[in-house]
Amino acid sequence: MDGAQIQGADYEAQYADIKDMDEFYDRIEHLNVVCGWRRDLDGGALGVSEPSSPYKTAHWKYAECKVALAVAAKLISAEEAGRRILNFRNPIEENKLGAARSLLHAYQLVMPGEKAPSHRHTAHALRVILDSKDMYSVVNGEKTLMETGDVVLTPGGMWHSHEHNGDEPAYWIDGLDVPLVKLLQVQTFDLHPDGYEKVDKVVEVSPMRFSGDDIQKRLDGARADGDGYFGTRVQLEAPDIPPLALYIMRLEAGRTTRAFRTNANTSFAIMDGSGTSIIDGEEIHWSRGDIFVAPTWRWIEHRPSADTQMFSMTDEPLMRFAKYYRFEGKDE
Repeated sequence: MDGAQIQGADYEAQYADIKDMDEFYDRIEHLNVVCGWRRDLDGGALGVSEPSSPYKTAHWKYAECKVALAVAAKLISAEEAGRRILNFRNPIEENKLGAARSLLHAYQLVMPGEKAPSHRHTAHALRVILDSKDMYSVVNGEKTLMETGDVVLTPGGMWHSHEHNGDEPAYWIDGLDVPLVKLLQVQTFDLHPDGYEKVDKVVEVSPMRFSGDDIQKRLDGARADGDGYFGTRVQLEAPDIPPLALYIMRLEAGRTTRAFRTNANTSFAIMDGSGTSIIDGEEIHWSRGDIFVAPTWRWIEHRPSADTQMFSMTDEPLMRFAKYYRFEGKDE
């Protein structure tokens, strides 16, 4: 009998006296395996016909977080903070950072005269500018304005910084795919060796900036969604941010959108207006600057009480790339 046969015989002897399944489970615990037939363990998806997520529908209020950031500005300098931000955390026990499973959002405050040093990271990022004047962003050596109503991109791997030359505090919403990057275990972060990246040119028009005026012109020229899910909607092209899709919607006061659900994680930021959204039966009452998330497979319906402009960010391109994407609308 060769070595392999002897080893096999030893294994057989080790398990020969097992009398029931409970004892079997105890004996194989050291193997670090999960029995595929067990229904009491989260080891598979047998019998699951629809997507699901433990993440909750969550809502962050600009008015409240803005006050908190203003207080923080008196207690911590830009140099100490690096970036003065309030990151959102979906309120489930196992989550430490992130608004949804693949999405991170935050409110950020920059005081007049402050300048943030250049850094870069794996995660793709963007900024939805809520209140800002004479605020500048530098991305890969290109300096451009970022003012109220703009959407500014800082794709992964690109050096970026910002400086405030205005007289009033600047506030915006950050959007990133940090939770996805952490899930894939590819996160990196670097500070620029010179502190600040050299500005090669100052521009008004940039692929990294969608100005508020340009967004309005595009919405004016767009057609309303014929199916009634999204009002009038345009997509902001961001080829350097491939996991995410970015949209701006214009919703008319008093006109309810048709309910839909998707297995993509989606966030909604209110650039202007007020109203209520129904997310799987839960009412979210929102106003300008607020942001809320609808995790995978939640029914979504918007009921604006005033004319509204709404930004949305979704991991739909990632779902489509992997051929996972699902969409379902309710009958009218």
